Amino acid sequence: MLTATSAVAAMLAPAPASAQAAAADAESGEIIVTAQKRSESILNVPAGVSVVSTATLEAVHATQLTDVSAYVPAFQVDSGGSAGQTTISIRGIAPIGRASTVATYIDEAPVGSSTSYNGGNAFQLDLLPYDVERYEILRGPQGTLYGASSMGGLLKYVMTSPSLDEFSVRAGGTLMGVKSGSKVGGGVRANVSGPIVQGKLGFVASYALEHTPGFIDNAATGEKDQNSVEQQSARLGLYFKPVDGLTIKVNGLWQRTKTRGNSTVPLADGTLAPIYGDLQDNNLTDQPFRKTIKMVSGGIEYEGDQVDLIAATSYTETSVSQTQDASYTYGVAFPFLGLPSAGKSVYSYELGLKKFTQELRAQSSGKGPLDWTIGAFYTYEDSTNFQSPSALTMAGVPIPGVDPIFSAQLPSTYKEYAVFGNLNYSITDRFEVFGGIRYAHNKQVFSEFATGVILPAPISLPNQKSKENVTTYSGGARFKPTSTTMVYARVATGYRPGGPNLAIPGVSPTFKSDSLTNYEIGVKARTPDNMFAIDTAAFLIDWKDIQLLTSAGGGFNYAVNGSKARSKGIEANVTVRPTAGLDLNGTLAYIHSVLAEDAPLASGLKGDRLPSIPKWSGSVSVSYTHDLTADWSGTLGAGLRLVDSRLSDLSSAPFARRLPGYAALDLNASVTDGRYTVRLFAKNVTDKRAYSSYSVLNNQATGAVTQINAAIIQPRTIGVSFDAKF
Repeated sequence: MLTATSAVAAMLAPAPASAQAAAADAESGEIIVTAQKRSESILNVPAGVSVVSTATLEAVHATQLTDVSAYVPAFQVDSGGSAGQTTISIRGIAPIGRASTVATYIDEAPVGSSTSYNGGNAFQLDLLPYDVERYEILRGPQGTLYGASSMGGLLKYVMTSPSLDEFSVRAGGTLMGVKSGSKVGGGVRANVSGPIVQGKLGFVASYALEHTPGFIDNAATGEKDQNSVEQQSARLGLYFKPVDGLTIKVNGLWQRTKTRGNSTVPLADGTLAPIYGDLQDNNLTDQPFRKTIKMVSGGIEYEGDQVDLIAATSYTETSVSQTQDASYTYGVAFPFLGLPSAGKSVYSYELGLKKFTQELRAQSSGKGPLDWTIGAFYTYEDSTNFQSPSALTMAGVPIPGVDPIFSAQLPSTYKEYAVFGNLNYSITDRFEVFGGIRYAHNKQVFSEFATGVILPAPISLPNQKSKENVTTYSGGARFKPTSTTMVYARVATGYRPGGPNLAIPGVSPTFKSDSLTNYEIGVKARTPDNMFAIDTAAFLIDWKDIQLLTSAGGGFNYAVNGSKARSKGIEANVTVRPTAGLDLNGTLAYIHSVLAEDAPLASGLKGDRLPSIPKWSGSVSVSYTHDLTADWSGTLGAGLRLVDSRLSDLSSAPFARRLPGYAALDLNASVTDGRYTVRLFAKNVTDKRAYSSYSVLNNQATGAVTQINAAIIQPRTIGVSFDAKF
């Protein structure tokens, strides 16, 4: 997206939909991104790329991806009930199966699991953005440069870098309230950076704490505000430039998201009306959630006259602890186990991931008609997965002989080696062709241990194995009729790894990777005076061997490959600056994402809409900045988020339910003198009741739907924040 075209504009762009205001080069004013693993103008990237700047994040007081996702075209982020319980889809590549279809990076470090057994699809990284310089969202498969699980696209968190010459301090605080919440929330934040050795060695240190008050009451237990959220993050980074052209970076990052419960309400099947009224849940047991990520990463970059060399290393530990009330799935089924009545059930879910990655690459320095990149990548992942539903009386006492209903351990390892290359050749100053290829080999080992009353016998199956070889490619051309206009055509492929399957009689011991091919044409342009900018693309994606989940009964799901799908659509972002200080922004996406053939194991028919994908989505926003005094300026901003209706499952599936579309209005205002800034913000000003996702609960013995848990978008939230820079 192409709005902010000067360093000043990039810092001040305040409108929620100014997801275009990226890092700007101080001299040329170009928006600089690292989408193709090299720093370059966004206008030169022949693919769909959007940027959400720190100015945008601060203006709307974003604390999670759902706060800004609607302002990025074809980027759908759904919450399962809190920050950290997050599902992402791009360009209609729906969250089908257990593994993610969108890769996530922090700078040069990939985070999250590559396999199907670590909750990658439901627990995407939701980084508290205080120390984030910008988000880069790459739409369409990025398999050539970014590898496994980037078949839908890529979300990249680009962190702030310190100055090696000047010392700086940032600090701030926030107070806010949420409609129907009885307590005040808020947070504190601080960032210190600067030189340790002038011009040679610098550091950055930051800490942020954010508390979002609860607003869901419990009609069954009487508990108030049970869904409060606490987010904490800390970071320490060292940047070393011993000689010109050589940079060494080391970063340590920690973040923890902790919630008391989920932002969900139960709906009656059929009417889809709240069972107990507005903002009332009925969970019989507590539902705490905790996600922690610890990451250490390092990089060495050498800029030569002709060749640049890059080494990037990372080690990440991620843990997820989730407790869900299973009383309306397992508890209601107790009479079918011979018990006299229904009871309570707590479903405990514990995930752990230790991930090491190493990437080495060499690339041309950009001097001449030929640009190239070659590299090698390695990752090793060790993941754990524990699941167990309990059996309790209504008084919360374990039921002898039944509790736990089952207990399962699903440890796995994933090892991948890959080599890749990319080539861009300028035939003329205006016309360029490009292509890339990546070869990857992965090995997986998966073990399965389970006991429980619903199992005919204990399961002990260690060291089930699988391996795959996968090749992805990309290619295309771009034409620049002027220095500020580009037309491009691109074809690219991506994949999601397969792996070992649950050991169930009659089920294949492995499932294979699914893959897709993306075809797109696009135009990126801005006027020389930066008064108008447009970024638009049309795409068609063929998805085959889709990883589907099907049930073996008793709550056990296994993976199969089946069916094909097709997603096609258009996406656009337009910015108009009719006068100095006034920015008008609009985004639009139309996506038709359907099965291309029957999927009987998932109860899907040809032509069924894929789940969680709105046909239409978009945003409109406006911001106006004006000088108030010689030193102070003020800004007013407004943004309208628009999301069409979606389905919770494939159209023909028995548990498919329609999520209505919605429009939500955000407002913000600020005054600043460059050092001190005071902001007012309001999210969902009209207090619209809308749902981000559905979870259809059914009796595990009969299959009958008991209720639908709906995750709601955050009610009206109003706050004030203060920041100071020194």
